[in-house]
Amino acid sequence: MSQSSELHLTIIHGGKGGDGGEVTGQGQGGHGGVGQGPTVNFNYGDKEEQRQKIIDWLSPINFFLRQADISREREKGTGGWLLAHPLFKNWESSSGSTLWCRGIPGAGKTVLASMVVDHLSAAFRNNKDIGVACIYLNHKEADQQTPPKLLAGLWRQLVLDQDIGSIAGGLYKQHREKGTVPSLEEVVNLLSSSLKEFSQVFIIVDAIDEYPEFQREILLQKLAEQMHLCLSVNLMVTSRPHVPPGHTLPNVETLDIGAIPEDIEKFVDAQIDSSSRLSRHVQRQPKLREDIHSKISSKSVDGM
Repeated sequence: MSQSSELHLTIIHGGKGGDGGEVTGQGQGGHGGVGQGPTVNFNYGDKEEQRQKIIDWLSPINFFLRQADISREREKGTGGWLLAHPLFKNWESSSGSTLWCRGIPGAGKTVLASMVVDHLSAAFRNNKDIGVACIYLNHKEADQQTPPKLLAGLWRQLVLDQDIGSIAGGLYKQHREKGTVPSLEEVVNLLSSSLKEFSQVFIIVDAIDEYPEFQREILLQKLAEQMHLCLSVNLMVTSRPHVPPGHTLPNVETLDIGAIPEDIEKFVDAQIDSSSRLSRHVQRQPKLREDIHSKISSKSVDGM
């Protein structure tokens, strides 16, 4: 249980009255002495604990953790080309648009997605009117990553440091007591209520190709509906080339992702520097680093 702040409020009663007074100090006797009654604790932590309980129950998938893990693994300085790309800049500065990023396995799509999340979160850290949320899909977790849970995962990120609203509390009370779970439409309504609180929202969905096709259509359809309802929602999706954007998403621009030589070199350098054995060889033979760069780059036309 989390620690909570408490206010200790002491209830003061009159002390013993003077001659002719009553023991309670309420009579007409002399001045009552100073008395002290019981202490009552008002626990301000209860509200926050209840809020967190509702969030955890409505949204069992926590993408904050996945985002943090990928960010730690990302090599510093890689991916800058994407942030500087005209299509990305146009997407970032527009409203109601979709950026569909496609690339073969190993092209670094997931790493780039996490970089975009970090970039946007940092850029708008001090602007509470702009929200950033992400989804990381994994074919091994398809059974757990149902469309309602994924959309609830977006809602969870958007209500960080925000009021969760009455809809969330109502769903919790309605379903928790019965042992049921919210329907897809109930979760969509919950997410929609949160999206309306922002002037702009960026949603990043990684590896849509790893999601089963029938669920993929549902997820993209519901996101498209929200984009049409809330014109301030921008969507970025990463995928392998064989998955098309479809016809429901608005204002789609397609960006091909491939392994960039500069990023490959930074990745290789990090691997060399982290290995004491390789580092010793490179120190003795400085040209070896260039040879490794050339060899790996020649084999990494589109993917790492």
